[in-house]
Amino acid sequence: MKSHWPNYIGVTLTLFVFWVAVSGSLDWPQLMVGMAAATFVTYFNRNLLITAEERPPVNLRTIIWIAGYFFKLIVDIVKANFQVAWLVLHPSMPIEPNMVELEVDIDYVSSRVLLGNSITLTPGTLTVLADEKKFLVHALTLESGEALKEWPLIERLKQMEGAKE
Repeated sequence: MKSHWPNYIGVTLTLFVFWVAVSGSLDWPQLMVGMAAATFVTYFNRNLLITAEERPPVNLRTIIWIAGYFFKLIVDIVKANFQVAWLVLHPSMPIEPNMVELEVDIDYVSSRVLLGNSITLTPGTLTVLADEKKFLVHALTLESGEALKEWPLIERLKQMEGAKE
């Protein structure tokens, strides 16, 4: 059984850095309270942490890949904002709400969570149910629902998993 200490330490340090950024203070008492709070939160949420087996390895390649993924996601969010604005402002309002079932072959829990949240963040779509390999998504139009089945970000997640080390 692998040790989870690196995971705990990483989450604690991330929370501590967030604390310092939000508090804006580098005074010792403030730093001590921040470290205690970060440790407390990590300890009491330890069962919710994603383990190393549930996520891709953390290395430079994965970090570069995830940065590219988020850049593409932001581009898709901006495009979807304009599409939804056009739908809502169009005189005939051509909205055809529908439910789309996606079959996605993704192994990592973190990748499935990332996909579900990416779908929900994109205007006009909402992840209603995320199961092991199935996602149920509400889409504003039939076209956007069908286009979701060929969404390039799903393919990027599959490629990332194919590059496991």
